[in-house]
Amino acid sequence: MLLNKPLSLLLAVAFSAAAGTASATTGRWDGTVPPGTGNGATSATPWIDTPAAGSVYAEWNFMSDDDASTPLTIEDTTPDIGSFGLGSAGALIKETTGGAFATSGGNIYSPLVATAFEVTLPGLATGPMEVWLRASTLGSPLATEATLNGVSATAESSFSRSITGGFGGDENEWVWKWTLSSAPASLNIAFEAAASSVSLDQVAVYAAPVPEPEAFALMALGLGALAVRARRGIAR
Repeated sequence: MLLNKPLSLLLAVAFSAAAGTASATTGRWDGTVPPGTGNGATSATPWIDTPAAGSVYAEWNFMSDDDASTPLTIEDTTPDIGSFGLGSAGALIKETTGGAFATSGGNIYSPLVATAFEVTLPGLATGPMEVWLRASTLGSPLATEATLNGVSATAESSFSRSITGGFGGDENEWVWKWTLSSAPASLNIAFEAAASSVSLDQVAVYAAPVPEPEAFALMALGLGALAVRARRGIAR
């Protein structure tokens, strides 16, 4: 059910303080998850501190609506924690039900509908590639299934703890992974809440090329040649 604009504004006033307060103390990653090393020492610590050459990366911790012309659809095109390799295409996170709002703490929240989200990034120049989605939520959980260009993946829980005060529920961190044999022109990831009252706290997407088998073969050949030369040098 779509909210009308006045009701959305009333909900924002009623709920943003509590949701924003929870975000202020939990708006950081609580554990290290490969392939990133950022473990949330501060809210500004990126998950992927050194993106690989040829990769694309975007991470949001504070999400807001960049397009005031569509007040019932939250769209944020400014990854505030980190970005890499996006080019002119940029990155976008979007809430698609029209029943949520951005809290004062930079979360996306709805007490009435099960929210749904899309994240769009440019694809890599060549394949194969690996793609990771990482998300942190407060309150109700996310659904475990997400899709990348229509291909499903199941979430693994990387962190969970109970929250006291506010609206209760849990803080959860999730990670999904896809392996693609070829590089699509763009990456379109969709995920959603399992129920209402999900407060989306953080989102990161990272796509990196997988080394080709030929590269490993050439590396092994080169190391073998060096070893032969070293043995010949010792023999002399």
